[in-house]
Amino acid sequence: MKNRFTHTHVWSFRRYLLIFASLFIGWKLVMSLFSADKFFKPDMEVKVLGLVCPSCAVGLKNSFKRHIKVSELKMDTKKQLLLLDFKEGREGSIYYIKNKEVIQMVEKAGYEVKSIKILADRKPNRYNKP
Repeated sequence: MKNRFTHTHVWSFRRYLLIFASLFIGWKLVMSLFSADKFFKPDMEVKVLGLVCPSCAVGLKNSFKRHIKVSELKMDTKKQLLLLDFKEGREGSIYYIKNKEVIQMVEKAGYEVKSIKILADRKPNRYNKP
């Protein structure tokens, strides 16, 4: 009786399995690098006076990271900016922190707030005058 699974068939199966696995791993790597979730899109921009070095701003970073509404934050020490990304609800609504609370958290860390901008993706009302 002749064996259906000869050595050449096993080698071709292993070869196809290896090719499939490498393509799958490559696809997962590309998707993890370029997925939409990886791009940081801040919801609030806080101008913080005195935010000049990253090591000095550790307390500020930790206080905002602990806040329940903050999903991600980044700091730009050259421009003295604190960029905050907030968590979203099921309907797509954003859970903002009140400006008063942001000012209190920044002052508690030993800094001063110069300005706060909300960077919402709202479309402008086209009937309003420019």
